[in-house]
Parts: sequence; C-alpha cells; structure tokens
Amino acid sequence: MIVTRRISLAKLLGFTWPRLLALFAFVVLSCVMMDQVSRDLLQALSYAAGFLGTALAFLIGFRNNTAYGRWWEGHRIWSKLKYNSRSFALLTKGLIGGGEETAAVRNELIHRQIAFAWWLNRFLRKLEPGKVLDGLLSDDERQAAAKRQTPPLALLESQAAALRQLADDGHLDAYRHVRFTELLQDFNEALSSCERLKKTPFPMQYTWFVYYTLIIFLFVLPLSLAGHLGYWSIPFSLLIGYAYIMLEYVGRQIENPFENSVNDVPMDYVSRTIEIDLRELLGEQDLPEPVKPVGKGYLY
Repeated sequence: MIVTRRISLAKLLGFTWPRLLALFAFVVLSCVMMDQVSRDLLQALSYAAGFLGTALAFLIGFRNNTAYGRWWEGHRIWSKLKYNSRSFALLTKGLIGGGEETAAVRNELIHRQIAFAWWLNRFLRKLEPGKVLDGLLSDDERQAAAKRQTPPLALLESQAAALRQLADDGHLDAYRHVRFTELLQDFNEALSSCERLKKTPFPMQYTWFVYYTLIIFLFVLPLSLAGHLGYWSIPFSLLIGYAYIMLEYVGRQIENPFENSVNDVPMDYVSRTIEIDLRELLGEQDLPEPVKPVGKGYLY
C-alpha cells in the first residue's frame, strides 16, 4: 500500500511509461498526418473523441469503483482478522482454566494464531513462509501443514483439536468452548473470503474492453485536437491522455489486493501487528520490530 502523501512525477512515470510511450507515438503520428488530412476532417474527429472520451470516463469510473470495492473488502478482512486474533488471545488467557498445568497449551494456541496470520499472508502471495514462523510451530506441525493444499486451514484444524482436548480434560466448559469455536469459524471465513478474492479475477472481458477503448481514444484524441489547436494539440493531448492512462492504471492495480505489489493490502504490516500484540499479551520481551514503509513510501 502506498502511504506517502506526495507522489513524484518520476514515480508516476515509472508506473505508466509503456502506455505513455504509446500516447507519445500517437501524438507524433498526428503531427505527421496534420498536413496530410484536411482540417475539416480533423475537426470532425473532435465529435468522435468527445463522445468516446465521455463513454470511456464512465467505463473507467465504474471499473475503478468496483476495483476499489475489492481492495477495500480485502482491507476489511484483514482488519477483522487482527481484531479476532486479539480477541482469541484474550479469551485464551482469560477463559481456559488449569493454571500452570495448561500454560504451555495456552502459549501454543496463541503462537499458532500468530502463525496462522503469517501463513495466510504468504499463502495468498504464493510465497514460502520462511523465517516468520520460526519459534511459533513445532517442526512436525509445520511440515505436516506444508504438505496440505491449504496450510492455514491445517493450523485451524490443530487449534480445534487442542481446544477439544482442553474441553475433554475439563479445562474448558461448554459455553466457553462454543465461544472459541465461533472465533475459529471467523478465522475460516477470513481464509475463505481471501481465497475468493484471490481466485475470482475481475472479469477479463470488461478489462479488455476498457483497454482497447482507451487505445482507440488515445489514437483519436491528438488528431481531433489538431484540427482546432494545430501543433498546440501536442501538450494538451499528452495531458488529457495521461489523465485517462493514470485512471485506468489505478483501477487495474488495486483490483487484485493480494499480489505482493505496492498497491496491495499491507498484509505484512497487519501480520506483524498481530504478532507483536499477541506476544505482548503473553508477556514476551523479545519482540520483533514493526513493519515500516520502505522505499518511497510503500507499506507491505
């Protein structure tokens, strides 16, 4: 996620330079054709460009609104996961009886919840969990989960088994067991919702239609302006065309919130926040550093 309030022109050009080169090529082509085509025909193209630009603005606006909805849903899922993880840790400390007898189990439950957040993070980004799981899971449990198609689900299964054993041993009454079960259902809902966003791409037919319409508009725009402004159409074509390019770029980038890019939901930040908060609840002192923006204001 980009968190800086100031985005330099160089950064914007770095994001969109391929389409900007295409726009520049169309502008150069219009300069060549300006003296080859009658001025009346060029002026007539302005009507086509006007209608096409208006339609394209509506299309891009609708697409961006839908793309932002996908990004915001991903952000809400991870915010709720952070809330539920804190609740799970608080209930683990406060509702599970047994005192020192169950202290190790309570620690395992909380550490496994931290591992769930990190592994869900890596699972969505198709990355290996790596060192972020060190000290959170036993080697056997980690290897067993890694063999599963959905490793985070394997961790939830282990949580359910541990809680069931506590209930069988008399350290967790029926009401409290139900409360923990509801939280596990919430974690499974977060996992399933993230998978839905990840595996259900934005309709490609709509994306292609916007893309090809944008290309046609960028081609017609400098020609239509040339009939009225002459060579002054060059800077105006670049400005207007680049505005459309940036709007299309924004929607295309935020429609997939779990792709390990600078426009993602900041899952590393949320996962590390969960880890720090839950480790503090356990009274641990050797805490990891919070995730901070890197580069030019990118928060992962």
